[in-house]
Amino acid sequence: MLFREELPPRTGPWASRFDSEESLVQAEDALRAAALATHDLSPVLPFEAVYGPFMNCAGKATAFAIDPREPYGPDGEVNYVRADFLTLGLLYGVYRPAEGTGPAGPVDEDDLWNTTVYPYPGGVLDPTTVPLAELGLDVPGVDRRFVHFCAAALGVEAVDDLGELRDTFDAAWPDYREVIRAGLLHVVRNRPLSVDRWYQLTYVRFPDQQDLTAYLAQVYAYLFDGFDAMPPAPR
Repeated sequence: MLFREELPPRTGPWASRFDSEESLVQAEDALRAAALATHDLSPVLPFEAVYGPFMNCAGKATAFAIDPREPYGPDGEVNYVRADFLTLGLLYGVYRPAEGTGPAGPVDEDDLWNTTVYPYPGGVLDPTTVPLAELGLDVPGVDRRFVHFCAAALGVEAVDDLGELRDTFDAAWPDYREVIRAGLLHVVRNRPLSVDRWYQLTYVRFPDQQDLTAYLAQVYAYLFDGFDAMPPAPR
């Protein structure tokens, strides 16, 4: 089984961090509560839902990226831009059931182990609000939790941690497992998500549709069919 430390470093478009332990704790508390309330191992919340409106979101997190319009200045130094968390910031949580969790799924905080919690600027697609129909996911058995699974668990900051989920995935809530199963089967069989859409949702770039479909088929086999090797996403 592959783990993050066995893989080369992965770089997303943003380097982000919480600005204080308090803002991190607020985010983790809210995401863990959302996970338990909605049966979602990969909850995503807008900044405003946790910290309050507009200026309340200031000073909670920082993110930098290389300026895509002008990567280098006249002196050859790298140009960086800072993300705006006031208008659209997102909080991602990735959890897994604790060992010993019963068949009904996690029922309290001790039943959830945290894999990662991170802030990220909003992009073209907001996984908390994008209509399922816009992604071709408005089908029986699939709901918002599958969008969150793709954006968070298979997103650039956490996709290399998929190996940590597999061991206790069978202890996830039965309804959650069925949503993930239905969603993965749908995207493999019907290919509703283009590689561009996938990148907008996850910031993981696939070279073509065939590679994306093959990867998602391997994720299905890894989580549901006992496939031994964690499928690595492209770098």
